[in-house]
Amino acid sequence: MSRASIVLVGLVSLLVAAPVVGVVGLADAQQTAGNATSNASADSELTLDDLTETGPRQANSPPSVRMGEDQFYWAVYWPANNPFANVGATDGGEYLPPGHTVGRNAVYLRTWTYEDQQETVHVAYWEKGQKVVQEGNTSTTVPVARNVTHVTHNVTFERGRPTVKIPLRQHDEEVRVTMWIEGKEYARWANFGHKSIATTQSVDINSAGDYIASVIVDFLLIIVAGGFAVGLVCKRALDRAGRGPGYGYFPWILTLSIGTGLGGLLFYESLANLVVNAQYIVSLYVVGLFGIILLETYTSGVSTAGFVRPTLEHAESPTGDDAFDMVDAEVREETIVRKPDGTVAVVTQGVFPFLARVFGKSAELKNVEQLRTRVPVDGKWDEMFLVDPESPELLFYEKEGWTLDWPPFDRVHAGEWLAIGGAVSLAAASVYTGVASALAVTAVTGGGLLVWLATPTDGKAAVRPAPVHLRTAFGTMVQYAEDVDDAKRFEELKQQLDGERISKQRDVDREVADHDRTLVEGMLDPEEKVPAAVEESESDDEVTDRQRDGILGNGEVADDD
Repeated sequence: MSRASIVLVGLVSLLVAAPVVGVVGLADAQQTAGNATSNASADSELTLDDLTETGPRQANSPPSVRMGEDQFYWAVYWPANNPFANVGATDGGEYLPPGHTVGRNAVYLRTWTYEDQQETVHVAYWEKGQKVVQEGNTSTTVPVARNVTHVTHNVTFERGRPTVKIPLRQHDEEVRVTMWIEGKEYARWANFGHKSIATTQSVDINSAGDYIASVIVDFLLIIVAGGFAVGLVCKRALDRAGRGPGYGYFPWILTLSIGTGLGGLLFYESLANLVVNAQYIVSLYVVGLFGIILLETYTSGVSTAGFVRPTLEHAESPTGDDAFDMVDAEVREETIVRKPDGTVAVVTQGVFPFLARVFGKSAELKNVEQLRTRVPVDGKWDEMFLVDPESPELLFYEKEGWTLDWPPFDRVHAGEWLAIGGAVSLAAASVYTGVASALAVTAVTGGGLLVWLATPTDGKAAVRPAPVHLRTAFGTMVQYAEDVDDAKRFEELKQQLDGERISKQRDVDREVADHDRTLVEGMLDPEEKVPAAVEESESDDEVTDRQRDGILGNGEVADDD
């Protein structure tokens, strides 16, 4: 199956699953609401008119201020998307507007009072529904309040400017709320909503066994299975790509930390709902980290190469003619991958080049068979390549990448176009009917289309190698450089070499002569009575004169006898 086919199937599956999940969730919520209605509404005498009636407020006053003849109250709340808010403090909070949905399980009332006063606060939770009324032969649908739950709270407003907490029940689905103070008809706040953020939901864990079972089901199974799957995928990806994105651990950790932190602060309420209601995301997050470690740790057939191009300048040759001298060198370090089929490719860091290599594209070094000036290196590099000094570029290189490419609108690709058209139509219908989130469907559709259109492209890599004899010439000159490194011309080099050879030959001749003289003296004059010439140039008379002077060749004084 091709990459486009895989992406197409995934896109259609996601778009089909989104409205199905939405419809199932909606039907389940409606069924739950219907069951609650039959139990709760019979005990309530509050009507829709009662629950939608709100207290008066003065013009130009904040929306939650309710003013009577001798006292006024106002309701405040703390948004749920701020995890660092000092909830319930004497200062802070926001005025509670009508129609707003509160995420925390409490709102707060404030007032000014000269003495402590006890008050009873009523809170009613309800949902808006409809019922059919028969009027003669005509049936009429009228709005009604369903699932009404009435709760009272006895609170104390202390002297001064108190901030009194009014608890709200846990609601995993949004409900409407009406609140009023008993005996003060003006102090009414109607028609604001409440839906508890996911982190306030209760968990059915009553023992250590429940906790272990929950961890195994919610996290361990996904992490273990996902770990094996990611390990297999990463191995195959590295076999094809040679190496991972190449960023190292720190950039990934920094990016994930900043992204997670900013996402948690900016989208705390949605993120809490995601983590609690879809705990497998946390497991997948761990599996993703495992995959990053594998990709950034292991490689396949990777080596580091240094490309060296000498810089030449005009100089005088050893024969006195015009020549060139290597006064500098340009060096470029690259990572190369040797594939099992014998090809060599230059690789660079990056997510998109890595994915392109996974899908079979690379910047293959086309003329690798011509690089006979390769030298294995034991050090920072694994190998070194000598580049032609006259090459305009040290390395001709364009990395592999991606491009957006529409498939031809023909009969061969008609199936793909029909499937994409159906998926987009399904996405639009899901948003129009309200069974799926517009943001989620747009993200899935846009991402799927981008992946479907994305096509990997090959890169380019080439080197103009130096002449093959350059390596031999360089090695030969290094070998002959000892003791003649100051010679600038061949004449000076010849004189130094001749002088060195003659000096060594004299040393050999002197050692041989000393050895032969010692051997003859030992054979013909074992008692050492015959003086020997110290130097070959001495005559017999010179030796006799030295004997008469009492000096022998061996340094002893002659005997008169």
